[in-house]
Order: sequence, then structure tokens, then C-alpha cells
Amino acid sequence: MTSLEERLNETIRLLLTRTGKRHADLAEAVGITRGSMTLRLQGKSRWRLDDLPAVAEIFGLTVCELLSGYQAIPADRLPPAAKG
Repeated sequence: MTSLEERLNETIRLLLTRTGKRHADLAEAVGITRGSMTLRLQGKSRWRLDDLPAVAEIFGLTVCELLSGYQAIPADRLPPAAKG
């Protein structure tokens, strides 16, 4: 069984891949350094609850959708895939 933090990190990594966004893009939206973002995505640093609205917004999702896990996000709610 995966923890909420592990599911959140996996979901964000998959969304980054899908959209072509970079750690730096997400870090800027949250207001932290790229290095801090990398640590969070690796599970070496914990997410702050007040970071989640900005993370969800960059992908056009709600916080609940973000926390539910990538597989649980309805296909029509996923952000558009990056072209290329």
C-alpha cells in the first residue's frame, strides 16, 4: 500500500511528464527552489498543505483530484498532453 505522499509524488511526476512541464515550472508556481521541488518529488522532503492549491492549479485540477492519484483522475479532467 502506498502512502498519500507517495501517491501525490507519483501523480505529480506523471502530470509533469504528460504536460512537458519542468520541476522549475512547478517550483516557481509553488514559490520554492527547483532543488526543494526535486527533494519533494523524491520523497526526501514533505509537501506543505498550503502548496497543494498551486500544484493543482498549474495542472488545471482540484486539490481533491490531485490527491486522488493519477489513475483516479477522469480522462476529461487530465491536462492536455504536451506536443512533440
